[in-house]
Amino acid sequence: MNLIEQMFKLQNELNNHTNGEMWVDGLTKENRQISWYRCIYMEAAEAIDSFNWKHWKNINVEPDWANIKVELVDIWHFIMSEAIRVDDQSYANQYEEIDAIEDLDSEVLLQTLERILALSAQAKIENNGNVIRETIDLFFVALSGIGMDTKELYKRYVVKNQLNTFRQQNGYKDGSYIKIWGSVEDNVVAFNIMGDNPGISPKDLYQQLESAYASLN
Repeated sequence: MNLIEQMFKLQNELNNHTNGEMWVDGLTKENRQISWYRCIYMEAAEAIDSFNWKHWKNINVEPDWANIKVELVDIWHFIMSEAIRVDDQSYANQYEEIDAIEDLDSEVLLQTLERILALSAQAKIENNGNVIRETIDLFFVALSGIGMDTKELYKRYVVKNQLNTFRQQNGYKDGSYIKIWGSVEDNVVAFNIMGDNPGISPKDLYQQLESAYASLN
């Protein structure tokens, strides 16, 4: 199983746990409608907001590259979810090996994110069928454009996936979950675990999250 396939497997498991197995029919276990395309374009908008696009402010400020990477990983969660829903997971396998671009072109990256936003918004509004393949293509253009390859995407995805799973299983929905662990947010703890153990498995990462969370009590 390659890295792309592993991520799809983890996403399917997370969606089953969070929303119930009916999520592939577009509904949560609480019978709420799911729109993965809306999720995609909202996260794309957050990524776009990390650029210095506001002409009435300091246009010489560098984009927030770190946050753009975070938003891209969030976008990937929702792209995979829609691909699973329409049973088109294997299309993304062609991107198992991609070259990261070292010389970042912020304008090209911004335009790519805007195309993702426009495409997914149109798909949501018009309900006009399957555009997930084009969305996947654009996503990997953006990923490469910010200097990330599939291996880095996998590491970042596993951190967010296991953290999201941990949150769901520890009271995130009912508000009892503690997000600040000591003096830092839980996502910082999770990324530090991955940073200290680059080859850690999802299961072992989850277990370390459990240990760290238990130590708060």
